[in-house]
This record gives sequence, structure tokens and C-alpha cells, in this order.
Amino acid sequence: MNYSLNSFAWKEVTRSSAFGKSVATTIMLGFLALYFAINFLALGLMIPKMIAERFPDANPVQIFNSYLLVYFGFDLLFRQVLQSLPTVSLKPLLILNIKRSRIARYLLLRSLLHFFNFLPYFLLIPITFSLVAANHTSAATFAWFAGIVLMIFTNHFLTIWLKWWINNSGYGFYIFMLAFSALYAINFFKIVNLTGLFGSYFDLILASPAWVVAAVIPMAAVIILNYKFLRSRLYLNLVEKKQKDNTVRDFSWMSRLGEYGKFISLEVRMIWRNKRPRTSFLMTILFLFYGLLIYKDSGNGIPDFMFILGGLLMISMFSISLGQFFPAWHSNYFAMLMTQNFKMKQFLQSFYYMNVAISFVYYLLTLPYMLIDTRIGYYHSAMLLYHLGVNMNLIFLFGKNSKRALDLSSSSMFNYQGMGAAQWLITFPLLLGPMLVYLLSKLVLGANGALLLLGGLGIAGILLQPQLFNYFGKAYLQQKHRLIKDYKNS
Repeated sequence: MNYSLNSFAWKEVTRSSAFGKSVATTIMLGFLALYFAINFLALGLMIPKMIAERFPDANPVQIFNSYLLVYFGFDLLFRQVLQSLPTVSLKPLLILNIKRSRIARYLLLRSLLHFFNFLPYFLLIPITFSLVAANHTSAATFAWFAGIVLMIFTNHFLTIWLKWWINNSGYGFYIFMLAFSALYAINFFKIVNLTGLFGSYFDLILASPAWVVAAVIPMAAVIILNYKFLRSRLYLNLVEKKQKDNTVRDFSWMSRLGEYGKFISLEVRMIWRNKRPRTSFLMTILFLFYGLLIYKDSGNGIPDFMFILGGLLMISMFSISLGQFFPAWHSNYFAMLMTQNFKMKQFLQSFYYMNVAISFVYYLLTLPYMLIDTRIGYYHSAMLLYHLGVNMNLIFLFGKNSKRALDLSSSSMFNYQGMGAAQWLITFPLLLGPMLVYLLSKLVLGANGALLLLGGLGIAGILLQPQLFNYFGKAYLQQKHRLIKDYKNS
């Protein structure tokens, strides 16, 4: 039966209309996988030396164990963002003579074939041989390694259960982030030494290998949670359940803002009522905390371009995240939209004004970082102007080449459905463009001159926006029928 289910899943992939059309996406994913694997392997080779230099008189294995909770904590966080749920077309299986328990077990077993479950071994294997095996017996080393593997699987199944719970709960994402932040604060302010307690368990395994059996308990618990959750929902009426009325928000009040308000209302409805754009929006909020990572050591003299990168990611990530697929977000009803009595120029202007408002709000929310370094205010102001005057027009420029329709009901994380050459290429000028302009102009104009140049380019773009809207409006009208055809056939 498992062979038949695997065969069904493989045929579902290979017979889909998108199979074979994403060569660039496949190559890019392969390079990313290779990049992360090499980085983890290099880190695994360097960690023993780093521990020896920083803690010359301490037990290196105990030091490494004390950091394991930090690793698994951030591993859980990144899995929530990047790991997809185990999926297979359920409806055809539910009407066949296949037990729901077998389908649930198959989905859970199949989910183990995930890159995140193999990546840690590039880090662990060098450390196991060079650090642990050199100081402990073979039995203790094997038990320690097995304990970490069990924790990797625990994180994997916990991620799946949390994602299902978050998807079924309107406020699950916020509860998860609040709980994660609370645990981080408890450990950071040393209210309870969680990292020390977690590391002590692995120290105990090295002393008494039989303690590794205890690591089976949390893994079994989350597997049972996932199994019960799946079995209780493998019914056609639940699989096809429509969105509840009380989760639908009414944004009709925006229509009173005039013609632009109607289109902005359309954009906001699209974002709020569909999983993929809503997830993209929520993830941009997390980027507001990126400054805590890159600005905390600004007093030690971090490079200037880090201020450019920080301002770019925190202020413009919403526009980059959604603009990457503009106007494919509306691909499901684009043909109907083009039959309405409106000007293409208004459609583009509404998207632009919505991004101006959100980018300005994000800019205001990043100003408190000036308490760390006053230069942040100047760099962020320049990046706001550059983004509104240059990057937004690049989004419209690349949007003309949009070809693939988007499935708005799927998750946005590690979801490359709808990705084409235009979507990959646009990220380079949007993210690297301002840093390249800054670094090159700094050689001639100095840091202040380069910053003024970025802001000046943005102001010039904003002043030319009326003429640019006329150009893009005509260009999109010329591409209208091609866009409708490509969205229909993709």
C-alpha cells in the first residue's frame, strides 16, 4: 500500500502542468541546498577549535551541549517559516478503500524526507568524531548522537503540529511568537537557565547512555498529536470546508476613499483572505526586529552598507515580498478584472499608494533604532526615498513579464509555485541595487555623498512618478491579453 501511495504522489508531481517548467527554480534550490550544506559542514569543522579558543579550561563537549537548546530553538522557529506541511491530494484517497489511519501514517512517514532533517548531519558528524568520540566511549557517543537525532525528529513533528494548529487558529501565529519570545526572555535574563538544563540532559546521556530512552518520550508525544489531528480531519466535508464567515473581514469602507480606495480595498482583501499573501505580509512584520541582530554591535563599528541592508529589509520587505509576484496575485480573476471600467493607471497607482503607506509605517517603527546609533535615521530615510522612487518602479517594470498564475491558498514558505525567471531576477536589483550604488558612489563622494545620492535618486523617481505611471499604464495595457492567456495556461 505504501508503494501505491508513493507512486500516486510521484505521478501527481510529474503529471502536473508545472512539472518541467521550473528548471531555473530547481537549479536555484540545488545551489541553495549545496550552499547551506557546505556552511554547516564548515561550521562543524570549526566549532571544536572555536570552543577550545574561547573556553580553554572547560569541557568542550559540555560547552557544546549547553548551546544545543539555542540551536533547536532557532531550528523550530525557522522550520515554522520555511518547512512545508506534508501534503498529498487527499480527496481521491478518501473515497477509496483505504483506512484513514493508513493515510495518516503515510503522511507522517513521508514528511521525514525533508531537507531540514538531513542538513544537521553536516554539522553533527564532524563534531561527533572530532569532539565527542575523542573524549567518550563508543556507546556513550552513539547514545549522544541518537539523542540529538531524536530531538531533530521531535522538532520536525512539533513543527508540523504547530503549523496545523496555527492554520486552524486565527491567532495561533501570535501565540506561538509570544511563547517563543517569553521562553527566550526567561533564559536570556537568567530567570531559569533553560539552556543549562537542556545541556545537562545530554551530559547525562554521555555519563549513562541508557538515558537516551527518555528522548523518545517527547518525540512519541508529538507523533501521537499529529496522528490524532490527521485522523480527526480526514473527512471530505472537512477537507472541502469553506472559510468561516467570522474570519472574513469587511474592507468596504475603503471604497469611500474614491477610485483608488476601491483598488486598495481589493488588494487588502486579497492579502487578508488568502493564506499565501497573508503569510508573506506577516513575515514582513518579523523583519522589523532584524535591527536587533545587525545593529546591536553598531558601537563596535559595523560596515556602513549594513545600515543600507537593514533599512532596505525592514522598510521595503513588504513591497519586495508582494511586488515580486505583481500582478500575478490577481491572476485567478485577472480576466474578469480587465473587463471592468477602470484605467490601468489607477490600478497601478493604487498598488503604489498602498505600498507607500505601509513602507512609511514600517519606517516610523524602525526609528527607535536611532537610540542605538543616530546614523540609522539618516540611512533609513535615504532607503525609504530610494525604495519609493526607484524600487517600486522596478517592481512595475518586471511585473510586465509576469507569466504564471499563483495559488493563493497555499503557504508562501518554500513555495515556488508561480516562480519564473522574472521573479528570480527582480530580487537582484531590488536587494543588491542600492548597496551597489552606495558602495560605488562612496568611493567618489564619500559616505555622506553616497547617502545623499541614494536619497536624491529616490526623490527624482518620486517627482517623475506621474510620467512613469503613464508609461507603465500603456505598457500593461499592451500586455493585458498576453497576461490573461499566460495566467489561464499556467
